[in-house]
Amino acid sequence: MDGEKEKVNLFCARLCHSCAPYVIAYKRQNLESFLDAIIHTFQYFGGVPRRLIFDNARVAVKSGFGAQAAAQDDYSQLAAHYGFEPVFCNPASGNEKGLVENLVGYIRRNVCVPLPRVKSLDELNAKLLAKCTQYLNHQIEGRPDKVGVMLNEDQAALQPMPRYTPDISKKVYPTVGRYSTVLFETNHYSVPCKYRGKATTVKAYPNHIEVWIEGTMVARHDRLFGRKEESLDLQHYLPILAQKGRAIRYARPVQNAVPAQFIDWLECQELTAKEIVEMLTRCLEVGYIAVMAGTVSAKEQPTIQDAVTVPPVDLEAYDSLYGKGAAVS
Repeated sequence: MDGEKEKVNLFCARLCHSCAPYVIAYKRQNLESFLDAIIHTFQYFGGVPRRLIFDNARVAVKSGFGAQAAAQDDYSQLAAHYGFEPVFCNPASGNEKGLVENLVGYIRRNVCVPLPRVKSLDELNAKLLAKCTQYLNHQIEGRPDKVGVMLNEDQAALQPMPRYTPDISKKVYPTVGRYSTVLFETNHYSVPCKYRGKATTVKAYPNHIEVWIEGTMVARHDRLFGRKEESLDLQHYLPILAQKGRAIRYARPVQNAVPAQFIDWLECQELTAKEIVEMLTRCLEVGYIAVMAGTVSAKEQPTIQDAVTVPPVDLEAYDSLYGKGAAVS
């Protein structure tokens, strides 16, 4: 993915009657990804099955197994919202979910071999969706019709979708620290510097996080999955960078946001701290290459588009009123 080998997790679902498949990839196998995948499955099929049979995974099961399994609270709430009955398989019982086991093998052979080369997770999911859509033209041996035709019969029996989609995010409530960041799962995410010391709500979704303050989303970041990492948005720090003087180049948000060659180029310019911040602002707008090429200047002067010609004024009449050369008391 984007030139690096990366492990992803596949959520595989199938309708029992038509065998229509749906597969979506996530970077982590966690509860919010699991719930998000179920919602996407319902949206793809256009309705909600009356029963949902799922593997005995800890991401969904709090305790027990099979008929004695107790679902995680958030999964139980999702089941209540969509009105389906959760059913869990017994451990090491692949025969209880044979259709999905076969789907896993199909995707492995037809999408994952050879390893797909993609730019992003979205591109990988587009490939998986295309393969699922292509499968609708397939007719399984022993079935009366193609998968897509039988899917129409399935859809006629599905329950309707509820009016709104529930928020499946994981929520924590940190305070913005002195460096204008909030902490979530050992990782730091920036917010605009004016919010330092404020209480926040961090909503973590499968692939991104949102920071909310008093009902307003003030920051959004791609979710980090390592430990003690940082996601610093340069835009959040621009108002205070001018206070750092020539040390701006050493600020971590600057070093993380722009390449070293642009920082070195800035050092060669005769710019004040304020002008450097203006350059960084333009860099975020048009890119550092355009700034370095000289198409954008920190000292750009506004051009007059609608010039107005003002004719000269003869002031001799005023001289006669006051007396030319006379003292005015």
